Amino acid sequence: MKKISAGIIGFGIGQKHFEAIQNYKKAKVKTICEKNIKKLKYLKKKFPKIKITNRENDIFFDKDINLVSIASYDNYHYSQILKSIKSKKNIIIEKPMCLNLKQLKNIKKLISNSNLKIMSNMVLRVNDLFSNIKKKISKDDIFYIEADYIWGRIKKLFGWRSNINDYSIILGAGIHVIDLVMWMLNKRPHSVLALANNIVTSKTIFKKNSMALIILEFPGNIIAKITANSVAVHEHFHEIKVFTNKKTINNTLKGSFTYTKNNITKNKFSYPDRTNRKKLIHNFIDHIISNKKKLVMSKKEQFDLMSVCLAAEESIKKNKKIKIKYI
Repeated sequence: MKKISAGIIGFGIGQKHFEAIQNYKKAKVKTICEKNIKKLKYLKKKFPKIKITNRENDIFFDKDINLVSIASYDNYHYSQILKSIKSKKNIIIEKPMCLNLKQLKNIKKLISNSNLKIMSNMVLRVNDLFSNIKKKISKDDIFYIEADYIWGRIKKLFGWRSNINDYSIILGAGIHVIDLVMWMLNKRPHSVLALANNIVTSKTIFKKNSMALIILEFPGNIIAKITANSVAVHEHFHEIKVFTNKKTINNTLKGSFTYTKNNITKNKFSYPDRTNRKKLIHNFIDHIISNKKKLVMSKKEQFDLMSVCLAAEESIKKNKKIKIKYI
């Protein structure tokens, strides 16, 4: 494949997809689908050479389009993935891929029986700070990791997220740091214990859990503690602490630091490093074009990550530790 012709569904976070795709090598965005009428009018003026529509089927029925970027609300992801597969189009999908195990199994079955490629937009993998932390700990014996997804944007819960029956703060937010931990360790956890509450949001229109704590147990007796915190009075932040036999690395609001036995050094790697987020989509486009470029996140890793997140949700519902079943 020498040419990428893309369709984008949803132009909220989809705008970031557009910026990454448009004019990267031979990639072009042919169609943007947006349901918001005001935004639709704005897009038609801003991009007169791109087809702007409120009908997603304009993308799926277009034989020239070979890449669909799905940045719609979470409850539409599953059906839009199925349509992408049926119309033989590669897929970039915002998290989460879907909302339950039955959907996940069906996606895996369908995508495995095709030659199509799928990429979950786990942008922390291409973050300068986290990439370098992974390198710094690669030869150490890690015994414990803490990772906190502090969302700091409670108002966002009261829009479309409050109207989705299966909306999950783990699938919609915590998934990023769960993936970060699994990627840094290069391991899959075998069990999960998760707890959650909605103390801050119980008297609002958002009735679902708004804070979750996840304990993951990995091979080698490594433990990770992860939080998905959508209601903290705090700026949007990814806080991580990695404890090894040789050092401790801590990313805080005051900066990122490495602690060794006799020294404390401030890490100079970039965070939040928004400029590098395009790298994941660029990597995916390179892979589609040549099939030689190694993916930042493999298909297997994407389904493993979803399996872990859904097991965490099961643990909350059953109020007990769950052995993770990977599909």
